[in-house]
Amino acid sequence: MTRPTLEVRSPLDGSVLASLPVHGADEVRAAVARARSAQAEWGSLSPRERARRMRAVARLMDVRGDELAASVRRETGKPPTEALAEVVVSVDLIRWYARVAARHLRPRRASTGWILSKAGSVERVPHGVIGAITPWNYPLILALDCVTPALFAGNGVVLKPSELTPLTALLLPALLEEAGVPKGLLQIVTGDGSTGRALVQGGVDRVVFTGSTATGRKVMEAACATLTPVTLELGGKDPAIVLEDADLERAARGIVFGALFNAGQTCISVERVYVVRSVYEPFVQRVVELVRELRTGKGEDTDVGPLISRAQMAIVERQVADAVQGGARVLTGGKRAAPDTGVYLPTVLVDADDSMAVMRDESFGPLLPIVPVDDEEEAARRANGTRYGLFASVWTGDRARGFRIARRLHAGGVSVNDVLTHYSIASLPMGGVGESGFGRRRGLEALDEMTRTRTLLVDRFGLKREPYWFPYSRASARLMRAVLAWRARGGWSGLRSLAARLTSREG
Repeated sequence: MTRPTLEVRSPLDGSVLASLPVHGADEVRAAVARARSAQAEWGSLSPRERARRMRAVARLMDVRGDELAASVRRETGKPPTEALAEVVVSVDLIRWYARVAARHLRPRRASTGWILSKAGSVERVPHGVIGAITPWNYPLILALDCVTPALFAGNGVVLKPSELTPLTALLLPALLEEAGVPKGLLQIVTGDGSTGRALVQGGVDRVVFTGSTATGRKVMEAACATLTPVTLELGGKDPAIVLEDADLERAARGIVFGALFNAGQTCISVERVYVVRSVYEPFVQRVVELVRELRTGKGEDTDVGPLISRAQMAIVERQVADAVQGGARVLTGGKRAAPDTGVYLPTVLVDADDSMAVMRDESFGPLLPIVPVDDEEEAARRANGTRYGLFASVWTGDRARGFRIARRLHAGGVSVNDVLTHYSIASLPMGGVGESGFGRRRGLEALDEMTRTRTLLVDRFGLKREPYWFPYSRASARLMRAVLAWRARGGWSGLRSLAARLTSREG
């Protein structure tokens, strides 16, 4: 029987980069077992020792940044600057956790309230083995977004990268081992959706999935069978709100960047813009000017590169066709750079309405629909009129006003007068609400996701029995009433009441 394989092709020229196996359920379970064996050693290390070894990983990545970026570029077709940005952001994440993880993971004392004879504490312990399933648009960043906090927390990881971009992830195990991380702690399994399902049901202790909402539902359904906890970061349809007092030059430049970085193939891309009418025309005019200046293609001197696949091209073309048929107008772009290329020209759309797919469904392409609104109230209402809730941005000359509107938006995060920078700051958690998923990556919140709490309680005094243990008596009931009276009154009065009830012969 012929073993199934997958071909990895470069969007730059269509060449075959590699042919990899589609790992089946038995192979996935074996990978989980290897990771679990290595995790026993890794999890026994102190958080400080784990941080020391992870710093060595960051140093190696700095030295080999060009090699890692070249792999990202081959797999995704993105411009060199964007490929190098993946390395920079990933190294920053590792270095930040190396500074903060040990402190965050140390045990904390917990109050025992009125039961003064006890001492309590809470500690965070690793789950064991994390199963991570990551998408194609950022093959280094999104892999390390899962792997990094998982390792700092003491876990092993089995990573299933996208079948479109698995090669960058395959570089990571050797790099970790060279830095002193136990061999086998990070396992890579390659394949398609069947491999992902096998991983979810392969005995891991937690699943972290980043990808589409439709696939996220399948992951959660598969995890239900084994009650495996999941973290899901799913699709988005991120809005930008431009108010009448905004710096239009900054807003236009920021939104063009936020919409078209990585050819729009970013989970927190700007995918719809609501602009107050009084500044709508000049804003649209400036956006169109900026978009027309962008260099498109597959060379190293481009701003907007190719889409990842024919399937993604079909989604973009279908949304534009639907919008135009519904009455929207294309001001620039609206077609491929050439019939046989994977590059879709950056596209600005106007006269779109919220019923159109381009305003309703995730595009993941270089599309920028712009819609006029009467005021901030309409802008906030329409921005919230989506099943997604990943990210958003507000553009205004009044920072306080920007924060006020930001707090009204149904999203996991909001930027004021900025866009995409959120993902470059390691301390800021990443995640959504609604159909954009739940749980968080990055930040201290990711360390919480990658650990579970364990409560410890110890008796201080060593009495033969506690006064509230069996057998019950009038004295035990008197104790309960005394505690109630003490807590009801509080302060010295409560203490006097407690003493009086404990010495009383009544009750």
